[in-house]
Amino acid sequence: MRTISKEQVTAKAKDIFERYPKANKVAVTSDGQAFIVDNGENAVKNHALRNRYKKELKIYRYTRDSFEDEKSKETKTVEECLKAIEGAETLEAVDSLLKEELAGRKRKTVISAAEEKKAIIAKLDAENKKAE
Repeated sequence: MRTISKEQVTAKAKDIFERYPKANKVAVTSDGQAFIVDNGENAVKNHALRNRYKKELKIYRYTRDSFEDEKSKETKTVEECLKAIEGAETLEAVDSLLKEELAGRKRKTVISAAEEKKAIIAKLDAENKKAE
């Protein structure tokens, strides 16, 4: 009987969520067969019990929220973002931080801090060019 590792099962579930944006629940059996189970688990249970291996397969269940929670853990806190923006010395660095924020959580505090920092850097650059 061919089984796949827990990491492979998780990767398969993540792939299903990426390919099917309306799916909220996914079940993957230990042989790698994936099922969208938003409307019930009959198909996955049937496959787990009655398969070509004639042995009961383990069922791994996932929800979209579990993967969304992982993304939010990877996101910096507001305080971390504000410190990074404050420490940035170039427009490119601030633009990079702003782009990261706009692609993620889109928090107003972080966005306005980045825009203010860009204005300050632009003003300093302009003053430095006049002084030259």
